[in-house]
Amino acid sequence: MNTRTAIIPLLLTALLAFSDKATPTEAPESVVTVANDVWPPFVENEGKSGLALDIVSAAMLTQGIRIEVTIKPWARAMKDVNDGKNDLLLATWSSPERQKSLLFSEPYLKNRLRFIKRAGDPFEYTGLNSLQGKRIGIVNDYSYTDEYARSDKFIREPHQDLQANLRMLAAKRLDLTVEDEIVASYRFYQLHLVDSYQFTGPPLTVKDLCVSSGRNNPKSQALIKAFNQGLKVIMDNGVYEQLLTHYGAMLHSKEMPEIIRPLNPAANYHAAPVSPMYASTVLPASRLNTR
Repeated sequence: MNTRTAIIPLLLTALLAFSDKATPTEAPESVVTVANDVWPPFVENEGKSGLALDIVSAAMLTQGIRIEVTIKPWARAMKDVNDGKNDLLLATWSSPERQKSLLFSEPYLKNRLRFIKRAGDPFEYTGLNSLQGKRIGIVNDYSYTDEYARSDKFIREPHQDLQANLRMLAAKRLDLTVEDEIVASYRFYQLHLVDSYQFTGPPLTVKDLCVSSGRNNPKSQALIKAFNQGLKVIMDNGVYEQLLTHYGAMLHSKEMPEIIRPLNPAANYHAAPVSPMYASTVLPASRLNTR
């Protein structure tokens, strides 16, 4: 398997260089290993950029930590972090089952999971009962919802990734697939399939996107704490907002849907959208809830 080491993008380096509290002043820099599958636009093919990757890189760099990313299939990435072969999973959804073996960070983005159908299919998703008898493509070892996972009203067919599910959907070997709205939209444009597929109905669920580390890894608690602290720093100093602005501007030209970023519902904040692509707010330092 080919592995690729992530390089901090020039954009990220520039943002950190001109931000207060952007880099550590004393602690020597350390390196941690991160695993993830390819998940554009959150993690790009070469493991050198992407919205999730840039946010995590920026947060960890404020704590004197650089990350090295290995791109591998999701199931393998999960196993290697659980086994301690890699320190962190870059972009993870929490579930009760995963919490038994993984320690999760504060969320740094949110994902809206939506059902996808062939263009022109009259089916409309209105809830799990509407999926009766459907063949639905899922991704191996992705976490969805307990009710969705337990339901016997429809057939779930696991495949390696979204692209495989889209091929099966086009061949009418699946009726639907389900994926994050931004990821799916980005893939449609990459593969010139924007006229071939449509979203249907409301989201199946909205998931917090987190960093995670294997509970058996002796560094896991320290790494998750470092990320949470670094996330607070880049939210305070504006780097987080600038990354959203950059990716929002880059993706908005493709008329893609909105990313929802995590909000502290107890906070008194003022919404400050940075682009039509992203819903963004400025959170005062005293209001950011890090555990």
